[in-house]
Amino acid sequence: MYCAKCGKEIDESGQYCKYCGTRIEEDVPESTHARLQEDREDVPTYEMPRMIPLDMMEKHERVVYETHPSKMGTFFNHIATAVLFLAGGLIVLIVPKWPIFGAILIVAGLIIALIGYLKWRSVVYALTTSRILVLRGILSKDLFENRLSKVQDIRMKISLRQRVYNCGDIFLTTAGTSGVECVWRDIPDPRKKQALLRTLLAR
Repeated sequence: MYCAKCGKEIDESGQYCKYCGTRIEEDVPESTHARLQEDREDVPTYEMPRMIPLDMMEKHERVVYETHPSKMGTFFNHIATAVLFLAGGLIVLIVPKWPIFGAILIVAGLIIALIGYLKWRSVVYALTTSRILVLRGILSKDLFENRLSKVQDIRMKISLRQRVYNCGDIFLTTAGTSGVECVWRDIPDPRKKQALLRTLLAR
């Protein structure tokens, strides 16, 4: 028999689906299972990851999407601060008595801009056919992963600032936890990403 929620084959003797935790009430017809599998195949995927290291992929796993956080959503404050420092440094350079101070402001502005860029570049959010991934780090890597079968709830939040840059936050609650376990912050085009998540979770 098949689970009515996730569509996966399960043991008839159990009371709950071992994949998504849904209570087993009745058998799911083969036609329903076939429809769920067709929905799964409709989601565009690709085999070779572009941002995730290949050795982190599982056998037969395919990528649905990979993305960095939104550039402006993530380091807008860094850019604004860097511009202020750079503008101030250029103005101070005009003053004959303070050229060193002006140079210091310019260097500080460049450093702030670089920190913002690295913070943006160091985060990758990914969705595969079986997992949700958050990869952090430039040199060293910190990987968070969660099985799609364990996701219980999806919430989305888009602030006024995020609406301007077409980004938002997606919160994922998983089985066995009392709160949000995974957050995708400032993810581009959040409505489309949420729709893909729901399509995969509905299998």
